Parts: sequence; C-alpha cells; structure tokens
Amino acid sequence: MEYLILWVVFGFAAASMAKGKNRPAVLWFIIGLLTGPFAILIIALMKPGPGPDQGYH
Repeated sequence: MEYLILWVVFGFAAASMAKGKNRPAVLWFIIGLLTGPFAILIIALMKPGPGPDQGYH
C-alpha cells in the first residue's frame, strides 16, 4: 500500500513540474505513474516548452 501511494506522489510531482515548464501535466502524471522517479528526473532535465513567458506567440 505504501508503494502505491509513493508512485501516485511521483505522478503528481512530475505533473507539477511539467506544468511549471509549460508541458502537458496529464501526460506527465501518467508517465510519472508508470516510471516513478525517472519521470521526475526526465522532466527536471527538459527545457521549458513554448509559452507566453518565453516570448513565443
């Protein structure tokens, strides 16, 4: 049971980081559920996606 909660936390953490980098949060939540801490590592190393704060329109 504890491991299930931990994997859900990884999903939420990956989704939160993805949202901050203008990436699709739902997709990264699912990736976080499936890969756990590896999703957090991947999204942490990614550059931010295009968005209004990067000057792209």
